[in-house]
Amino acid sequence: MKNNAIKKVTKRFSDFSKEEEWLQSMLSEGWILKSYDSEDVDDCQYIFEHAQSENLENIFYKIDFQNFNKKEEFEEYKEIFQDSGWTILSKSKWYSKHIFYRTSTNAQVDIFSDQESYREREKRKMTSLLLYTGLAFIGFIIFIFLWIIFEYAYFGVSGLFLLYVSIKYSIDYFSHRKALKSIF
Repeated sequence: MKNNAIKKVTKRFSDFSKEEEWLQSMLSEGWILKSYDSEDVDDCQYIFEHAQSENLENIFYKIDFQNFNKKEEFEEYKEIFQDSGWTILSKSKWYSKHIFYRTSTNAQVDIFSDQESYREREKRKMTSLLLYTGLAFIGFIIFIFLWIIFEYAYFGVSGLFLLYVSIKYSIDYFSHRKALKSIF
């Protein structure tokens, strides 16, 4: 028998604001986000639970984008937000996108104190996307050369897949660039 209390949705967003709005709309339909998978490589899978009697209109989602080299940095980051009343849903320091939620009666609640913080988030995401785009394009070139030299279809197919990935990340980069320009 299928459990209707849990809902899994796989989606990809290129705009953090639209993702936050979507999470709020899911909440208004009675679905509370309980966990998600990192979307650095592929689409993100969100896992929601159906709310029974919680006060949903006072829950707010916000998203940040940070990379951490050490577990201690991630733990300090979590602690700062927890001290401010936010609950983080990220599972580990390996996540780049961090979704937070908070219960508040203030609809203007936010994790950022100024516009510069929003700009920095978008710049961090754009830098990450440029890195992924560059690596995928370099992989494309390597596999195409291997295909030319060895004439194995596997190399050609792998090269085309990496070209697709490179284009996908480029599109996301320009979407975040557009979002960055709208903040100014």
